Amino acid sequence: MRRTALTARVLAPLLLVAASACSIPDKQAAAPDAGPSDAGVDAPPVVGGPLDTRITSAPAEFTRQGLAVFEFTADRSDVTYSCSIDGETAINCTSPYSRSLGDGPHTFSVRAATIAGETEDTPAEHLWTVDTVPPETRLTAAPPAADNSTTVRFEFTSPEANVVFECSLDGSAYLPCMSGDSFGPLADGTHSFAVRAKDRAGNVDTSPSIHAWSVNTSTPDTQILSAPSGAIATTSATITFLSPDAGAGATFQCSLDGAAFAACTSPHTVTGLADGDHTFAVRVRDSVGNVDPTPAMRTWRVDHTPPETTITSGPTGTIAAASASFAFASNEADATFLCSLDGAAATACASPASYTMLAQGGHTFAVHAVDAAGTPDASPATRMWTVDTVAPLVSITNGPAAGSSVGPRIALAFMANEGTVVCSLDGAAFAPCTSPIATNLAAGAHSFAVRATDAAGNAATAMRAWTVVCGAPTVAGAAGLLHFDDGTQLQPNAVAGGANATLGDTEMAEATDPQSVGGGRYGKALRFDATAGGDHVAWPVALGAAPALAFELWAKPTLTNPGEVLATGDGRIVLAASPLGATTMRFSITVGSFVATSGAVTMGAWHHVAVSLGASSLSLYVDGVRTDA
Repeated sequence: MRRTALTARVLAPLLLVAASACSIPDKQAAAPDAGPSDAGVDAPPVVGGPLDTRITSAPAEFTRQGLAVFEFTADRSDVTYSCSIDGETAINCTSPYSRSLGDGPHTFSVRAATIAGETEDTPAEHLWTVDTVPPETRLTAAPPAADNSTTVRFEFTSPEANVVFECSLDGSAYLPCMSGDSFGPLADGTHSFAVRAKDRAGNVDTSPSIHAWSVNTSTPDTQILSAPSGAIATTSATITFLSPDAGAGATFQCSLDGAAFAACTSPHTVTGLADGDHTFAVRVRDSVGNVDPTPAMRTWRVDHTPPETTITSGPTGTIAAASASFAFASNEADATFLCSLDGAAATACASPASYTMLAQGGHTFAVHAVDAAGTPDASPATRMWTVDTVAPLVSITNGPAAGSSVGPRIALAFMANEGTVVCSLDGAAFAPCTSPIATNLAAGAHSFAVRATDAAGNAATAMRAWTVVCGAPTVAGAAGLLHFDDGTQLQPNAVAGGANATLGDTEMAEATDPQSVGGGRYGKALRFDATAGGDHVAWPVALGAAPALAFELWAKPTLTNPGEVLATGDGRIVLAASPLGATTMRFSITVGSFVATSGAVTMGAWHHVAVSLGASSLSLYVDGVRTDA
């Protein structure tokens, strides 16, 4: 209550009529020397002071009593009271004040007023509810009438909110309990359970919910003797069953896939089963009506769909290994597998499947899954590949002999029975090549390697090593050894007593003299230009009908007209160069009536030329390519 405001409004008029009267203080705690505290004890009313009504006795917030009795008092004795129930018009009343009321919520207020007409601003109030109707109790879950469980569970509720429950087992005293509580252990025999609700007003359900049942832990048992399990590929199933302890007169009830139990006998056959999981349950009922509370059950799956098989890894194409490993899987997790290699009978296998000591050539691996129902994959997964562990055959068929010493011009030929061929000369990086290979080499040690690699990666390499010697040839039995490596008009013959050669026709400078140049293949050289008469060297030697002849030289012709490169004095032997076009030319050698002509070669490039005359043939070698006459 607003005590301060009330005091101010009451005190003001008193001061107007009795200015000299002593003031009345607001209600406060006693001073320390005012004697014992009045806490918890109503002080006697006094005349004068603030108006403050207190209800000292009233019904509880929730009550079963329809008669409501109120007691109240005020801080002053010169007051009267007015009371109101449930908002009715206030009437004069005294304490105690009583009234009989019906069920439901109610309000009570009391206000004080003085004889002088002063009225309390804020009445004292009380709220409560009268409830004389007991709550209703409902059991929602309980054990079956015949049960073999030694611990049971009950669930219950009430339409009325804010209630508590009390439970009694087998006639024992009611004790507080909650829905979902379990009770036990229980002995075999009959039992009863009662539950009642109690509301906030203290009303108790006079007709508790009661459940009676019997516990028999020796109820008959049901056993399935045979039934499908796991996965099957048929749409029917036969189940056999019995009870070892139900005795004579027992009957059975069966249920498929949760349907209602119905009478059945063993064996029991079900048909028309769809793909998917199925559950069969059977229970026995003895002659006195006891039913197996825990039916025997069997679950299986019908599967008509073939599985799919996939090879997830394994060799393909051509491999250089005589072993293979394959990984595979199925879209059905419980499938098993059958494997076959090269058309052999399929046998049980697991992923990965490995094979060794495979023969050279093509192979085929096949695998198919078989699901748990025994249905096989009608289209096995297959993988084909070729085993090739044999390296290609590669050999050098022509060229300098191993360890030999040869001249600067070499021609190499080779062969490989399969694969990609690459070559390396003098340790350079291997590069694609074809046979034959002809080239000029500097003096010194040289090597050649040819490698063939087949589709499986098998490789074989053939090698050859030799030495190029560019020193002076032997002069034994030679008529002339001319080097053409100085700039003199007279080219000396290295053979003792042999005739010298001249540039042009004489020792005098002529328009037909070739020019001495540096930068030859092995030092200085002669340059043969296209002149009117053709640059040439004359060797005025009459060799006559020599039975054998051999000579070699390096030449870099730039001729645009036919011209002699080398001629003997009697004209019997002539080496000539003739243009074929703007960039090509050819060499020819004439010895008496024999003529040998080379194929086209590049003009303005260095060429190695060798001539060999035998008893019956003339051979011209230009850059290692031989022409016979």
